[in-house]
Amino acid sequence: MTTTPSGCGIVCCRACGSKSRAVLDVLVHGVTMQENKIMMTQANRQGWDGLAETHFRNYHIDRLVTGTPLINDVIRREVGDVRGKSLVHLLCHIGTDTLSWALLGARVTGIDISPESLKYARQLARQMDIEAEFIEADVMQVMEHVKRKFDIVFSSIGVLCWIPDIEKYARTVRHLLDDSGFFTIFDGHPFRSVLLDADGEASAGSTIQGDYFRKEVWHYDTMGDYTDPDLKVPVHSFEWHWTMGEIITAFCDVGMRIVFLHEYPHYTYGGYSAYNESETVELYPCTFSLKATAR
Repeated sequence: MTTTPSGCGIVCCRACGSKSRAVLDVLVHGVTMQENKIMMTQANRQGWDGLAETHFRNYHIDRLVTGTPLINDVIRREVGDVRGKSLVHLLCHIGTDTLSWALLGARVTGIDISPESLKYARQLARQMDIEAEFIEADVMQVMEHVKRKFDIVFSSIGVLCWIPDIEKYARTVRHLLDDSGFFTIFDGHPFRSVLLDADGEASAGSTIQGDYFRKEVWHYDTMGDYTDPDLKVPVHSFEWHWTMGEIITAFCDVGMRIVFLHEYPHYTYGGYSAYNESETVELYPCTFSLKATAR
């Protein structure tokens, strides 16, 4: 999701929209914060609906449909052999990574909030003659709708910025996991938020200017795109920032065991336009991967 995926430039989830402004401007008074989070998530859904067709054009679909998985080498190495295993992909978008895992032998299920994105995911599955299930659901409500268990729960590239409650996300992962299974995520490193100013704008020289411990929700007037910098979907978009400590603690608190946390000084992406595939090595962490077992 993906910036660099789920957004542009230096933060993996930055939506490339207009400058960030106070989220208080759009909060509905007289309802709970949880209800406001649902409102913000639904606004994001409209944005991803608006991006789906463009991503179907700009992702490396031609490689995928001819049998080439689009998952990068780092993720494939860290996840390992998936042949015969059940895998659920949270925030699967148009399903390119989900179907890549199927090409590698997994039995796959994708979950996403955007019906327009899932339309393209199902179209691709039919075109590739792959048996895959795609479920339309807000990841914050998955526990209410999906009861079966999986060997692997997977998320990658521009995920956590769309999560309004990191603790519930961790509970959802544990809910989906078989007791012998594991969770893996590859995403933008939260440190990169310090390179943004209060308006969500990056400095020219990678200068530290933001608050790593920021709690305010990023609010944009439009949803931008990381494959087409000129595209602006005319809907409000909202993004959340979680520190590495909050991420790790959330999974520990649901009884999971951290196997590893890896940090990388570059952006390692696959499956998107060349706009996102810089391998420039920076002096700070750009991406991270985390693996945790159910027990």
